Amino acid sequence: MHSLTPPAVSARVSAAPAPAGAVILSTPLRLDLAVSGEPGVAGQPASSVQPAASLVAGADAALESVRRMSGASLLAGLSRLSVGDISTFVAEFPGQVDSLLAVPPAATEVTGWWTGLDGTERSSLLAGAPRLVGNLDGIPFRERGRANARYLGQSLAAVDRRLAGTLDDAARDAATRERAILTQVQAALRPTDGGPRRSLILLDTVAGGRAAIALGNPDTAAFVSYLVPGMNYGVEPQIVNWTATAETLYAEQRAVLAERAASARGSVAASISVVSWIGYEAPDLFSVGGLDHAVAGADFLEKYSQGIRSDRAGDQPFVSVFAHSYGSTVALTALSRGSFEVDALVLVGSPGSQIQSVDSLSVANGNVFVGKADWDPAVNSAFFGSDPGAESYGARPLGVYGAPDRLTGTWLSGSLGHNAYFDRGSESLHNMALIGTDNADLVTNGSE
Repeated sequence: MHSLTPPAVSARVSAAPAPAGAVILSTPLRLDLAVSGEPGVAGQPASSVQPAASLVAGADAALESVRRMSGASLLAGLSRLSVGDISTFVAEFPGQVDSLLAVPPAATEVTGWWTGLDGTERSSLLAGAPRLVGNLDGIPFRERGRANARYLGQSLAAVDRRLAGTLDDAARDAATRERAILTQVQAALRPTDGGPRRSLILLDTVAGGRAAIALGNPDTAAFVSYLVPGMNYGVEPQIVNWTATAETLYAEQRAVLAERAASARGSVAASISVVSWIGYEAPDLFSVGGLDHAVAGADFLEKYSQGIRSDRAGDQPFVSVFAHSYGSTVALTALSRGSFEVDALVLVGSPGSQIQSVDSLSVANGNVFVGKADWDPAVNSAFFGSDPGAESYGARPLGVYGAPDRLTGTWLSGSLGHNAYFDRGSESLHNMALIGTDNADLVTNGSE
């Protein structure tokens, strides 16, 4: 007759071998369980029972050890934890994640770390620390999109729980603002019928928020374009509209590739990604007169661009930046630092910057284009110290007044005012699509 008393369980703790090339942060533990009275591994008798309390203490010690790390060491430490311990760490020490994202390791270092992880380690980090994985430059954008989709859902659930509870007026206002940001990001992620796949590759709800949505796949696209907006383009009021603008440019770039293929001058199969990037807190009417927002935005754009260069190290895409209004001040500031290079830069409605010449910009082959529409009060102003559209600046003019398409002869409409540069069917938009697909030789310059 079998005894109803359950067999005693014994635990043997042994050091698990580290993967080749891994950094040993503390000796990880492997727990082998064996039923007393039965042989252990390889026929060896099981050791005595290890108290459960000591195992919990060991897990706490591991978390405490990781808590004292920072930068690249913290990334390595987190990757050695289980998904449960990663989740616990993120919940108990959120300031550590904040600090890591505020001052991250170099994108190349992040790429090397992520590439060295196995599938289980990556999945654990994505599940346990989605905010970190989703917003760390140097991690492939596919994983960032998956992580931020999880983080978005978690954030919406968390803010709804807060709003359902008892809050003072200030806390309720903050939660309401956060929810407004999150719901607009969620709306901007919905693809249009027949449109490209959209993925959330940046999400930060602090203050006015920051977000970026990729149309297409930046990990594999031959042509990657970033749209950098200007004044009043916060996440909550404008992420839906700015992403729709990105899709308009995406569609025009597809049309350009089709035109080129039809004339036997290119391949329609080349892939495209356009990024709706509200990656900085844009100024409003009361703060637009200073450069603080431009400098902060340049910091973010610099890190972001280094991220895609690192992620695509062996297969570099053609990268273009399309900057509107105050966004052009951001882009000019970032590209004057020399830490990364883009293949083309387009400035429209620009109030200028402290940079005085194309020669000071890290743009390949001097591919800097400036569009200046009639009735646009920002152009020619040199408000921030220069006029990029001046002949002495060295940029190439971008036709915006209306002209025929040089391949098809189709008439392209002109743009008027400060906000019509991205209008569908315009000469300005078509020229931007030509530049973003490395067809600048077909750009009209306003002399037609």
